[in-house]
Amino acid sequence: MSTEHSGNDDVQVSNNEAENRYVATLDGESAGIAAYERSGTTIVFTHTVVDEEVEGRGVGSTLIRHALDDARGQHLTVVPQCEFVAAFIEEHPEYQDLVG
Repeated sequence: MSTEHSGNDDVQVSNNEAENRYVATLDGESAGIAAYERSGTTIVFTHTVVDEEVEGRGVGSTLIRHALDDARGQHLTVVPQCEFVAAFIEEHPEYQDLVG
């Protein structure tokens, strides 16, 4: 059995622009956030939090993948200030072109 999680189809991710965060929900409950600061064509990911009770279920990976795909769609340069986002990008070379 592989420990690599590519994501979880049960996780829903939305961008709460008013609060500058991507929000992950699992079974209708808040499961994690990826906070960011946006300036022009740059998005800085500052902090990622995944609720302890859902760790290991692909919430963080799904959350970051969605956020990075959204950044790509908006042609934004990503600054992975958050260690979790930086590690995700390092492990997934297909996202390294987003980093400024």
